[in-house]
Amino acid sequence: MESFLLDLISRFGYAIIFVGVGIESMGIPVPGETVLIIGAVLAAQGHLAPWGVALAGWLGAVTGDNIGYYIGHRWGQRFSSLPGIRRFYDERRMAVADRYFERHGMTTIFFGRFVAIVRIFMGPLAGMHHMHWPRFFVANALGAALWVGVIVTIGLLLGNSLDRALTLVKRLGYAGLALAVIVAAGAVAVYLWRQRRERAQGERLLAEKAAGFEDPAAPSTVPKESL
Repeated sequence: MESFLLDLISRFGYAIIFVGVGIESMGIPVPGETVLIIGAVLAAQGHLAPWGVALAGWLGAVTGDNIGYYIGHRWGQRFSSLPGIRRFYDERRMAVADRYFERHGMTTIFFGRFVAIVRIFMGPLAGMHHMHWPRFFVANALGAALWVGVIVTIGLLLGNSLDRALTLVKRLGYAGLALAVIVAAGAVAVYLWRQRRERAQGERLLAEKAAGFEDPAAPSTVPKESL
């Protein structure tokens, strides 16, 4: 695959970088990151201009993500209502995801670009869960700029070894994925712990009330003596 992409980018240059990164960003699992790193390695070897590779990658990422956002916004609800999907992605989970993107959408979109697999679906998911487009656009453009800068820099520094550059970038992406899984698992654990604590506290207060204990924090119902 790498040799095929290397030959393709050598022939068509920036257009393949733009298209490859753009298609991946739309939500289609093609090796867009690999295309970008190959373009950066070719730039290090003098076949392409570094600024051209960076610009093509950034434009492809922003364009593809915004197309993916539109697709998710326009048809995401229909997709989630399919019988096979609806069993796992019901209205309750949809509501939770909507709230998540409302609160943490910009952070997720910005850093999601560095997470393997996740970055492919960020645009469609943000659109499906009704993240405000201006916020999405800003976070996406900034995250894409940083991501492209990191990838192109790695390609330029390791331009003599395409295999080393690809291995390093892939490891960084999967490290980001592992970190995202750990953070998500921690957030779920904290949420479940808080839910359990609140439920236990509620049961204790109900038991005390049933036993005739009065909450000292509650306002007194004894009328004041009139002066």
